[in-house]
Amino acid sequence: MRERVLAIVNLIAKYVLGAKDAPINEQELVAELMSVGFKAEEISDAFSWMESVALQSPADQSATTTLLSTSTYRIFTPEEQQALSTEGIGFLVKIRSMGLLSDETQEEVIDRAVQAAEEPLSLQEVKMIAALTMLSRTSNLWQREIDCFLDNDWARIYH
Repeated sequence: MRERVLAIVNLIAKYVLGAKDAPINEQELVAELMSVGFKAEEISDAFSWMESVALQSPADQSATTTLLSTSTYRIFTPEEQQALSTEGIGFLVKIRSMGLLSDETQEEVIDRAVQAAEEPLSLQEVKMIAALTMLSRTSNLWQREIDCFLDNDWARIYH
């Protein structure tokens, strides 16, 4: 996935997460993105990608609302190891072990990352895919946790 498109997705996600009660105006957001140098085609690609992520939600979303009490370990395939940076894999293992991702959600994040990868995805790109996947499943349920891991503020998750 192109780096600039992911940068746009990152900015859009931060904008959406920051807009607590204020309505989100797509035209203003697009104008702001264009004013900082992004092209209309890149912005359109970012919105299209986000829409496709949101529409891929599995039928049963109830599993994401409960934290698992048992630990499972996942072995990453060679294809997944090529698509994800070492830091990205470590991040997924960390948030899974903390109970922030169910097995199903983790698989969805990994599948989306492998589909998006033209080269190994950076930690920030894996975070963005995880955040968008979690948001597409349970919009407000995970907002605090997503804010914490996007800001690398792990202490807030525990409190």
